[in-house]
Amino acid sequence: MKRSTHILIILFGAIALGFIVIVANVARSHSQVSGLKIKIDYGGQPQLVGDKVVADSIIRLNPGLLQQQVRNVDLEAVREAASRVPYLTDCDASVSVGGKIVVKANQRRPIARVFYGEREFYIDSKGRAMPPSVTGDCYVTVAGGNFAERIDTLLYNRLDIKAMSTDSATMNYGIVSVWKMACYLDANPDYGCLFDQMYLAENGDMILVPKLGDHTIVVGKIENLDNKFARLQIFYTKVMPNCGWDAYSKLDLRFDDQVVCTKKTK
Repeated sequence: MKRSTHILIILFGAIALGFIVIVANVARSHSQVSGLKIKIDYGGQPQLVGDKVVADSIIRLNPGLLQQQVRNVDLEAVREAASRVPYLTDCDASVSVGGKIVVKANQRRPIARVFYGEREFYIDSKGRAMPPSVTGDCYVTVAGGNFAERIDTLLYNRLDIKAMSTDSATMNYGIVSVWKMACYLDANPDYGCLFDQMYLAENGDMILVPKLGDHTIVVGKIENLDNKFARLQIFYTKVMPNCGWDAYSKLDLRFDDQVVCTKKTK
């Protein structure tokens, strides 16, 4: 077979394949949506939200979605509806070959559970909030204390603590201090694994409650944390084994180059 004939056969085959793909895409675009599929990557975490909750939210905000033709589907509106589910991030929407709408998303990873007055919610490292889940629980550091500021904890999608941390009007809010402390403990698991509670004192100081021992750690303001925790680590490894884990009621890290201890009273 001549080289030119071989090239022509390949060319006509490519054209035919392209034509088939075009016809298939046109046919698909005129067909009715065949369903809605939710794919959530939980990242090895406990499940906080299920497929049905996400699907119901999308359909509620896009009524008639499953009765539309594929070509009329507003994928950006579907993606936006999925993004409004407070447990989800990195949402994307597409249409499968079979005409099914496929929504992919990642579940947010909580780093603390905050008790803010009579409200409670999870926060993640990006500063976003999630309500308690009826599906499952994440065992993370519990945070509470004296929050003087009023924030909107009902509309979770509007609470952006990261943005608050850069705004001069809100950067000193108690919830920002809690978020920064939670982020530090999450980013430094050797320290984070030591504590299961944090508490915001009335003067704005951060207080940690360790899992081991009957004492509290006064961190103070959320600054110079590397230095503070390095001092605490030295104290834990060199002093505590000798004097006992229940010898002190309080360890104070607020002062440079020292750990100020308060002995328990008998």
